[in-house]
Amino acid sequence: MKPSPRVIAALFAAAFFAFHLPFPAASLEDLDSINFALGVRDFDVTRHQPHPPGYPLYVLAAKGVHALIPSETRSLTLLSIVAAALAAFALVESMRRIDPAPRATRRAVLATLLTMTAPLYWFSASRPLSDMVGLAAALAVQATILSAASTGDVARGAFLSAFATGIRAQVAWLTMPLLVLALARRPRPVRAIAAMAAGAAIVAGALVWLIPLVWLSGGPSIYWQVLSNQGAEDLAGVVTLWSTPTPRQLLAGLGSAFVAPWGTPALAAVVLLLAAAGLARLARASETTVLTALAVAFAPYLAFHMLFQETVTTRYALPLVIPIAYLAVCGVEFLTVRFATSFAPTAIVTGLGAAGVVLAAPALYAYSRIEAPAFRMFGDMRVAASRGKPAVLAMHRLQTFSLRRPIDWTGEAMPPIAKRLPTPPKHEWLELVKYWNNGGRDVVWFVADPLRSDLALFSRGRSRTYRWPFDASTWIGGVRPRDMDWHVIERPDWYLGEGWAITPETAGVANEDRRGPGVEPIRGWVLRRPGPVNLMIGGRNLGGGPAASVRIALDGRTIDESMVPPGFFLRMFTLQPPSLAGKGDYSTITAAASLPSVAIEQFDAEPAGRVLFGFGDGWNEQEYDPATGRLWRWMSERGTLRVRAEGHALTLSLHGELEASSTSRITIRVGNRPVAEQVVGRSFSVRTSIPADMVAAAESAITIETSEWFVPAERSSRSNDRRHLGLKIFECRLTPAS
Repeated sequence: MKPSPRVIAALFAAAFFAFHLPFPAASLEDLDSINFALGVRDFDVTRHQPHPPGYPLYVLAAKGVHALIPSETRSLTLLSIVAAALAAFALVESMRRIDPAPRATRRAVLATLLTMTAPLYWFSASRPLSDMVGLAAALAVQATILSAASTGDVARGAFLSAFATGIRAQVAWLTMPLLVLALARRPRPVRAIAAMAAGAAIVAGALVWLIPLVWLSGGPSIYWQVLSNQGAEDLAGVVTLWSTPTPRQLLAGLGSAFVAPWGTPALAAVVLLLAAAGLARLARASETTVLTALAVAFAPYLAFHMLFQETVTTRYALPLVIPIAYLAVCGVEFLTVRFATSFAPTAIVTGLGAAGVVLAAPALYAYSRIEAPAFRMFGDMRVAASRGKPAVLAMHRLQTFSLRRPIDWTGEAMPPIAKRLPTPPKHEWLELVKYWNNGGRDVVWFVADPLRSDLALFSRGRSRTYRWPFDASTWIGGVRPRDMDWHVIERPDWYLGEGWAITPETAGVANEDRRGPGVEPIRGWVLRRPGPVNLMIGGRNLGGGPAASVRIALDGRTIDESMVPPGFFLRMFTLQPPSLAGKGDYSTITAAASLPSVAIEQFDAEPAGRVLFGFGDGWNEQEYDPATGRLWRWMSERGTLRVRAEGHALTLSLHGELEASSTSRITIRVGNRPVAEQVVGRSFSVRTSIPADMVAAAESAITIETSEWFVPAERSSRSNDRRHLGLKIFECRLTPAS
């Protein structure tokens, strides 16, 4: 005797719950989850506790769980796990109702299995968010509407649809279209009566939660204002296909909807190919009723998701896992129809489910064992604050916004802060310049966006990085806050003001602000020291005409002036005592040029005894990928590093990639003396030691050669780039040998 679908659903739910209960979220992680937790603590939509539209029924359910579990985080997580597990019943029932034929029961069961083991579903079940609770409610309402056999049944489905929207607004996109289909299928004589009954039920279902919500918010006008402001922020603050109708955004949306939920492109390709086969099978079999129900249940949400939601937020694609899983099971049945045994579809779908769990389980384990980056950083800050005076807090602007809610949640447990600096867009580092120039000497904590590179404008101290221990873009795409770096700056050796082109980002800001050495002298500040200081300044004359005069001055006194022809230049010299003597802690260094085509792209100042180096002949300017924050510098077939080793033996570390070929021979020399030779592949890391006697001169040249290089213009007619490109170097470090 075969077990009934409800028994199978119960087994699925029990197993799912058992596998997830040991892995709750280690902390709140997204701004929305913090808003929900604050709402559980003190419901107030006007203060975004939670954010509009308010999620009143979700918060009410969370408050009920919280009455039994003290932790808001655990309460929200448990609610998600329970909802995701119980959704097994609604999944089986709704899919049986999509195709009520007896033969389709196995299909419904297998589609439920594939849905619940999809990597996105498996992982998201432990997140302290409303997505799983809303999806479970929507599926239950879908099953109710699809099984409606009378006007009363339709009205009941309408009431539940409006009522469940109080859990999560997206429920309406998954249920209301099916309600319209149910009304259209009613006999014509009673269709109008059914429509009026459904309309009344919708109003009643919405008023159950809307009236208390508006009353608790302070009245209709206040609630409407809050809701309008949130809507305007949502439309203005995110990139959607509606706001950015480009092919690139369309492809990103399709990838988010159909590839990301399966954890890896390989599994997604298999499932999508099976889904395509299933769609073809249903179309050929003229199963229009099944296709219509499936399309009406999920196509409106797909359109809403693609047009108006931020598709980088992967959890928004959760409802779309269901139709793909159903079609994939249809495809499996179609492709295995010739097998004599009916066990083949079950085996294949079980294998796909196992693959999904294997993909998601390591990420879920890590997620349940480590706090979100923001809260880990706050913990480290508390430890640091307990050992010294309060610090000055500076941030990039993105961190200012994304950390506002985590700071609110942390409350009195936040480490003490002596002062918080403003965060003007693109000019956050200037607030540190003002602070130091005005005599500020407290320790500075700078919370940095890893995608930004403007911190190259001052020498940094100790730093720590805070990342998720898994691919965040896959499992928690769109989470805010995400990655961050914490820099502890006690007293910088030097710092730079406006107009310096040290990185592509700062060069762009200098260009926008019309600052640069050829427009007006650019300034920096070097810590006064009693002994010698080695100084390195380099850049480019971007013009194609005459040479430009470049003048470097220290506290108004010229220390170097030279003519710079078009191309790259690099200067190294030593500031001997008493060059840096004077009032205050810092000397002012200025760079001025006779032509606006000059850009200063390299700078460093190190006291005697420390290693100093710069990129000389054969190196190109830095390049930058704003999507990843990755910086690199192309080397031609031969690049020279100019170094002042100050008596140290050195360690040279290179990390980079090849694009000219699959392998290359890299040779490293000091002068004419070979140091190392190595054959490397596409992605390479080279680490070699350089004895102190080889770099004992006041200044030495380390040459790196590659056997393979290319000219972009010779590879593509669309490029005019005639540079010789050999090694793409992401990291080049010269440090004293340990």
